[in-house]
Amino acid sequence: MARLARYAMNKAGFRFYVSQKERQISFQRGKRTLSYLLRNTNELLGAHGIDGVKTGRTARAGECLILSANRESEVVKQGQYTSVFPRHIIAVLLGSANRFGEGAGLVEHGWQLYDQWAAAGRLVDPNKQL
Repeated sequence: MARLARYAMNKAGFRFYVSQKERQISFQRGKRTLSYLLRNTNELLGAHGIDGVKTGRTARAGECLILSANRESEVVKQGQYTSVFPRHIIAVLLGSANRFGEGAGLVEHGWQLYDQWAAAGRLVDPNKQL
């Protein structure tokens, strides 16, 4: 689910729609024009840098939530070189009893881990990349 969310959030059109709290749509059915107001059920959208992705529920998986969160890119200057590090987190919850509370906690914890990783020099194990 995280890989799918990462792929989808790299598409501008997808990112545009999942980041909206509500959207008015209209369409033709025969000779009539019908309009609906669609509301995003992601209660965390817009908080903690969260900019999407999807809520859901199934009988087997229970309450589910996939979150995407961003911070401004970090610019690091080292001598004559400048590096830009995009900061992005994706969190996936399946079978949650409190998906929005747990989701906010996961994003907060993710940023703490990110800050520790960045402070330690951004070491990467190529065998553990998503």
